[in-house]
Amino acid sequence: MAAGLIPAGFTGRPVLLPLAHGDIRAVTLLGRVDETNLQIAAGGTDDLRAPDTLSAVRRREFLAGRTLLRLAVAELTGEPAEKVQIGTLGDRRPFCSSAREVGVSISHSAGRIAVTAAHGGEVGIDIQIPVPVSARLLLRYDVPGSGPTTSAVPRPARDDRGPAAPVTDGSQETRAAHPSYDFADAWTVREACAKSLGLGAGADLWRIRVPPGAQRGDWGDTHWYRMPPFQGCPVALALRLRLRNAAPGPQ
Repeated sequence: MAAGLIPAGFTGRPVLLPLAHGDIRAVTLLGRVDETNLQIAAGGTDDLRAPDTLSAVRRREFLAGRTLLRLAVAELTGEPAEKVQIGTLGDRRPFCSSAREVGVSISHSAGRIAVTAAHGGEVGIDIQIPVPVSARLLLRYDVPGSGPTTSAVPRPARDDRGPAAPVTDGSQETRAAHPSYDFADAWTVREACAKSLGLGAGADLWRIRVPPGAQRGDWGDTHWYRMPPFQGCPVALALRLRLRNAAPGPQ
């Protein structure tokens, strides 16, 4: 990425996290949407046009995610970002139509955007702002302690006015006081693994074991990594080798 580059609609230059696992090379970018700028311009190609059914906030995140993903693919492949084409599969997952050997993934939570592009493998990325969850979910997902029970859904409530407030800023002190952070931390690993397999966030995610404090692990042939937290949000990346001659997206 060019030194000092700040994409339009972002608060600062994205954080770049390269990673290699065996034959897989991956580039992860983390960024924050500028909440004072409700308009992120769509590009001249269809892959950047957000569906009209999205709310203003969701449309902004949709466009920001694809803007950042184009930069990640460009960083990985050396192609100019303006030539990178991002399409959408029937299940709403993104794919890189201009470089089908590259696996891609996007996640956003409360204005934070995480994207990954990987050569040689399938990839999943997840970022999650910690929110209150029920004691039942903490127990089901094997998270120690008991947190507030104001929500049983591991996603923040949101509308056009903006995201819900986090329960913790991600510091070591507040993490110890909030099992909700530990839940979100483990949840990102599980969802990243599911994304790398093209699966939805279903009930079986609790079967993915995420030892507390472990920075990496395996689930079958999927390898996961806890990435450095980004602005109070845990981030996880999952990679797996692609089957020979297989490529993501429509052929």
